[in-house]
Amino acid sequence: MNNGQNIIDKIIADAKSEAETIVEVAQKEADDVLNTAKAKVQKEETELMLLAKAEAGKMADKEISSAQMQAKKMVLAKKQEIISEVITSAKEKLLSLTDIEYKVIILGMLEKAIVCEGSELIFSKKDEELLGSALKELGYKISDETREIEGGFVVKDGDIEYNYSFTSIMTVEKEDIEQLTAQILFD
Repeated sequence: MNNGQNIIDKIIADAKSEAETIVEVAQKEADDVLNTAKAKVQKEETELMLLAKAEAGKMADKEISSAQMQAKKMVLAKKQEIISEVITSAKEKLLSLTDIEYKVIILGMLEKAIVCEGSELIFSKKDEELLGSALKELGYKISDETREIEGGFVVKDGDIEYNYSFTSIMTVEKEDIEQLTAQILFD
């Protein structure tokens, strides 16, 4: 029986050896499959991270661009507000000049105005009282008519009128005044 037992032991030993070999091969194949899967997951994870970073970068750039645009709009609005305040202040200063300073301004304006022979000057009641007699002495014809204007005058030549009131000049020259003010303040 010894021989029979030896054969059984050999068969069992061979079976164990073959089973171990099969398990080792299966384990190696499983490890290969697992490593391949891990490598694939790692590669996909890296690609997804790159895509996510690119998208995040795009979104950040968009947010930054939007914030910069908003900041520029706010700065522009503030500059326009300051320009309006300066222009309003300049008009107020013109209206609060001393009588002598005001006369000098009006005379300077008259030199540049379109005043033809036969034209007459129309002032506000206040300005006519202040300037009327002095301008008559200089040869200007002063109208008996007065207007509700804040500083300046109107030249009337028949049916044609040229408005040189401060308000009219500032309205007509608004864009140039704003540009000049902006250059002085912000350049």
